[in-house]
Amino acid sequence: MTETKTSKFITISLFGALILMSLLSLGYFSSQPISRQLKGWEIFIGGIATLAIYSFLVKENPVYRFFEHLYIGIATGITVVLGFKTFLWPKFFKPLLGFSVQTFPDGSIYQPYNNYILLYLLPMCLGLLYYCILTKRYAWLAQIAIGFSLGASGGLAFKGFFNQVIPQLVDSFKSFHISFADLSSISLYPFKLPAPVFQAFSNFVFMTVLLSSFFYFFFTFKREEGGVVERFSTTGRWMMMGCFGAFFGTTIMARMSLLVERIQFFIDEWVPTVFSGVIS
Repeated sequence: MTETKTSKFITISLFGALILMSLLSLGYFSSQPISRQLKGWEIFIGGIATLAIYSFLVKENPVYRFFEHLYIGIATGITVVLGFKTFLWPKFFKPLLGFSVQTFPDGSIYQPYNNYILLYLLPMCLGLLYYCILTKRYAWLAQIAIGFSLGASGGLAFKGFFNQVIPQLVDSFKSFHISFADLSSISLYPFKLPAPVFQAFSNFVFMTVLLSSFFYFFFTFKREEGGVVERFSTTGRWMMMGCFGAFFGTTIMARMSLLVERIQFFIDEWVPTVFSGVIS
């Protein structure tokens, strides 16, 4: 049996067993109250969807692709509905159509209609030009909207870059100043390190890591093998590797927390729900 046939056999057998469990559980769920029926099927379908997505770890298969497209379709639909419900309707259509105007029983108006709301039609028309890209004849109109969006996004990004980087540059200048009184208050037994001394040491470590990392990307001066600059840049490389390792470890921990949550879901909810119908 070839590898393709083996993977298809495993996939069909696995989900065939799951479908059999669902049919056996159907009789059990039907005898329960309607609220418990809905909760049971919600847990069961959630477990099936999770197993279908995790089946990609073995090999890509049609079941995985089906649930992948199902997830993307549901996420897209929810995004469209929430966008209309939370933004377009209350911020645009409702005031534009005058539904936000409140009239009291005596005929006085609390919120009169604002004619300037009609100016919202201009950016809306500009955004609709994006759909002209679907036609060859009017595709050039979409370039107007794309160019305007890229220009505005580039300007905001340029502004945000300086607002983010300049404070970081200012904070990178650390002080190493330690007064004589702070040095005289250092005690070895019992160990006592004054706060200014500890802060100066922390600033020294910070500047060492910062400058060594910069020197790793600094190629203006010629580096001699075994020289001071070469060794300092090597230190910066080790510092960056430690930083990247910490980032990667944090990412793995975050992904493992998602896996642990799914395992708890299967153990605490899915398996008891499914096998309650099978055993009964």
